[in-house]
Amino acid sequence: MRLHRFYIAQKVGNNEEVTISDADLIHQLLNVFRFKVGDSIIVFDGTGFEGKAEIVSASRTEVILSLAKTVVPVLAESPREYHLTDRNFVSLYLSLIKKNNFELAAEKCTEIGVAEIHPVISLRSEKKDLNIPRLEKIVKEASEQSGRLSLPEVFEITDLESAVLLAKKNNKMCVAFHTGELNCDSATERGYDEAGQILVEKVAVFVGPEGGWTEKEMKLFTENNFQVCSLGHNILRAETAAITAVWEAFHRG
Repeated sequence: MRLHRFYIAQKVGNNEEVTISDADLIHQLLNVFRFKVGDSIIVFDGTGFEGKAEIVSASRTEVILSLAKTVVPVLAESPREYHLTDRNFVSLYLSLIKKNNFELAAEKCTEIGVAEIHPVISLRSEKKDLNIPRLEKIVKEASEQSGRLSLPEVFEITDLESAVLLAKKNNKMCVAFHTGELNCDSATERGYDEAGQILVEKVAVFVGPEGGWTEKEMKLFTENNFQVCSLGHNILRAETAAITAVWEAFHRG
């Protein structure tokens, strides 16, 4: 039987026992899944450590786990974690859209393997705010469900100009997806290290709101040497475009 996975804030590492005091996690373990003393789960701490744990003590305020076996996945043997292997390290810069749609995009991009999620205010953004703690909870649960060994980092909302500068500073390649532009079939050219292993590329993916990027925003991208690409002839909803763009960024090169 497949064991349920849970993210814990405590470092798993070589610890033989960890104490859980997070009220939400305790509620999930004891009231939602109805685990009891003697039951086993999988825990991971977001740093690449994952292990099987047995519940040895449980109360409304504290759950104690005994770690039966802790493993550190070998990167080359961990296809679950794209951005830690030979795949691109992908950061998604997504314009603010309707709350449910933004959350859906974040959830699915987490499952694919996105490393960072940056909410961006663009000229055509439908909303100007976002519940960041709720979004962090969504990507945590998506990481637990999908078998990821780490959690994507969720950033605070920023304006587009600041996002462009940050992306240029932190990434080798920046791509803005826009309806009507040419497809970029060779958007990523990978390099190799001395051992002949593929080098992980840091890629920033920008996806606009339902109305697309404005001419002013497109000029900002081109002035900063962004590649501007299309996701095909069909006009995609913003959340669909984000999911597709992240997938494309992982599989180019």
